Formats: sequence, C-alpha cells, structure tokens
Amino acid sequence: MAHAVVQSGYSLSSVRLVNNRQYKGSNATKRSATMFCSTHCAPLTLTGFAGLRRANALDMVMRQAGQTLQSKIAAKNTFAKRGKHARMVPRAMFERFTEKAIKVIMLAQEEARRLGHNFVGTEQILLGLIGEGTGIAAKVLKSMGINLKDARVEVEKIIGRGSGFVAVEIPFTPRAKRVLELSLEEARQLGHNYIGSEHLLLGLLREGEGVAARVLENLGADPSNIRTQASGHFPF
Repeated sequence: MAHAVVQSGYSLSSVRLVNNRQYKGSNATKRSATMFCSTHCAPLTLTGFAGLRRANALDMVMRQAGQTLQSKIAAKNTFAKRGKHARMVPRAMFERFTEKAIKVIMLAQEEARRLGHNFVGTEQILLGLIGEGTGIAAKVLKSMGINLKDARVEVEKIIGRGSGFVAVEIPFTPRAKRVLELSLEEARQLGHNYIGSEHLLLGLLREGEGVAARVLENLGADPSNIRTQASGHFPF
C-alpha cells in the first residue's frame, strides 16, 4: 500500500479515517491508528487486486506490506519517530487512499523492480501514475502528451538500471516520502477526505525537485499546466 507519511508534528485527528461508506457498521473507525515504519515494508504485487472491494484490497495490501504493530496511540499524542531516519506511518492514512491511488503505488514498486532498483523514488511514482491508466492523473498526463514508454526511457536515461538484485523490502526515498506527505496536504486543502491519484500528482508537482520533475521537463510538460488541468477534474 502507499506509504503515505506524516511528520512527527501531525496530530492524530488530522489523519483519522472518515469513511463511513466503507466501514459503516464495523468497529474499524473506532480503532486507534496503528503505526509502522515505512522502511520496513515488503513488496506489493497486483496479484488478485482486480475486482476486490476497497476494504478487501486494503486488507490485502496491509498484509503484503508485512506491517509490524509498533504502538497504539491516543488522540492527544503526536507521532514519534522510530530510529534515526525512519518515519512512522499511520494505517488511518493508508485508508484514505482510493483504489486507483493504491494501484499507483503498487505499480511504482513494480517499476522499481523492473529497473533493478532497491528504492521507490519520485520517478517510479510518476511511472505508476501514468501506468495506472484510468485515474484523473493518468488522464491528465495523457492529455499533455505523456506516455509510459517515453517516460520510462527518460527515467532510464537519468538514473540508469540497477544491479538487477532487488531486496525483499523496497523503501521510499526521502523525496518520494515528501510527495506522499504533500498529497495529504493537497487533499486537505481541497477539502477532500480521500487521497486519489490526482492528489498524488499534485504532490509530485509540488515537490518539484526530484527525478520526476526532470522527466516531465525533458518531455516538455509544464507543471503549472498539468496542475491546472488536474484541478479542472476535481469534484467540488
């Protein structure tokens, strides 16, 4: 699942799931958010993804992520860091992701494996957004003349191929984590209680300094135009 990341200063209330349509009648919304480290997540696959209900897809991805319960926290607590570099990720944050956003992150990890890289960077998120194919982000990028084949070529030009050996655990780079943080901010600013592929795209554009930004520049895409096009698809 997407490793949506919140910084230590975020409050629990800012990321608590509000999705009664999916969890009505269950205790899911009453549980405290659980925390686990984004650098200890097993690879995700698309196997069995199609046709699953959203709740089942979430459970599947969480199982595949190999999550380890770190702590249960009360609403008054702030999120803590584990270790020197790790950031903690609340499950409640993941539950905000739409099916299309989930698929984007799964595809991003597949792109990392395809290139033989032991990390997921902004470039893999971009490839995941394009490759998802049916979400707002994919449609906007396609309308701007950006396709998966050309984007893959540009990514490989910039970062090359890895050794071919990919570890079981594929962490996100700091910039990729920042993209996920920004996607949450974009959703909140728009008053949305979910994170879709469009919010991931806006987060990617807002980060603006990773490999993905260079790929878009090389493909002749104007970030401001992409943002304008994406904003036109938002339900208000």
